Amino acid sequence: MWYDLFDPITGLPFVETPRSLMLTLNIDWFAPFDSGYSCGAIYLVCNNLPRTDRFKTENVILIGVMPGPKEPSTYEINSYLEPLVDSLLRLFNGITIPTYQEPNSTLIHAALLNIACDIPAARKVGGFTSHNSTRAYHKCTREFVVFPGTSNLDYSGIIIDREHGLRTHASNAPAAAQWLEARTQAARTRIERETGTRWSQIHRLLYFDLIRSVLIDPMHNLFLGTADRMVGIWREHGLLTNANGFDMQKLADGIVLPPGVPSLNRKIERKFGFMTAADWKAWCLVYSPFVLKDKLPAAHLNNWMNFVDACCIPSKTSITYQEIDDAD
Repeated sequence: MWYDLFDPITGLPFVETPRSLMLTLNIDWFAPFDSGYSCGAIYLVCNNLPRTDRFKTENVILIGVMPGPKEPSTYEINSYLEPLVDSLLRLFNGITIPTYQEPNSTLIHAALLNIACDIPAARKVGGFTSHNSTRAYHKCTREFVVFPGTSNLDYSGIIIDREHGLRTHASNAPAAAQWLEARTQAARTRIERETGTRWSQIHRLLYFDLIRSVLIDPMHNLFLGTADRMVGIWREHGLLTNANGFDMQKLADGIVLPPGVPSLNRKIERKFGFMTAADWKAWCLVYSPFVLKDKLPAAHLNNWMNFVDACCIPSKTSITYQEIDDAD
């Protein structure tokens, strides 16, 4: 994708024009108080910087903060995205500003390369229906059905026909425009149900392919989802007891942790309470292979270790096509 965006004037790859920056957009919500009040941060990072530098606090570009007390629902986020998109449109055409190397001003270009939010935020920012809708997967046209007699969706058996089953920018953009032009909420709801698409301010960036460039976040599925659920299952079936929890905590406290890995101080012995996504990731990839070794029956441990091995691959900073197949 780095070389797939072309400068409309020169016809060369956008990044080959001097001082052309590629940006990643992230939006996430946080609780500034203990009362459930939620604020949102809109920020950018510059992918031209080395990976080791781009996420340092001094290099993150804070665009704005969305006030609470709750997250904006669905398309309401467009009110906050509009001024950002206005700026991105200007930056794509280029602006002249002084820089450290060129104090008398020089031309700077910037473009949005991708959107890297967690799944709920990505759906809102990208103009897709939510992760629990019948059109939950923004990469394909699959419509998920409800289990008979329930309100739960059946996500099983997803096999994508790469010829006809993938969503494309060519089909997504017109559906978003149709949603914007719809005069009634009923018409918009019908378009959402049929296409899984809403209008987003990001659609104004005509060079930006939302289908391709909204990245898939593994956090909710793998760590806040499966890892959490498996611990619950082990406890429900008596495979892990309170006594096991104290023993595992003692083992965990003796591990010398690599930089950046959070300590699970007392969280294991407290039945994994108050675990963040980072905690679950650390439990899965660092702690569990060691502390579960003599606690789970062999068949269950082997099954879990297959999951750990699979999680190690998408958690890396870069992966090959072969590794994608290995993880699958």
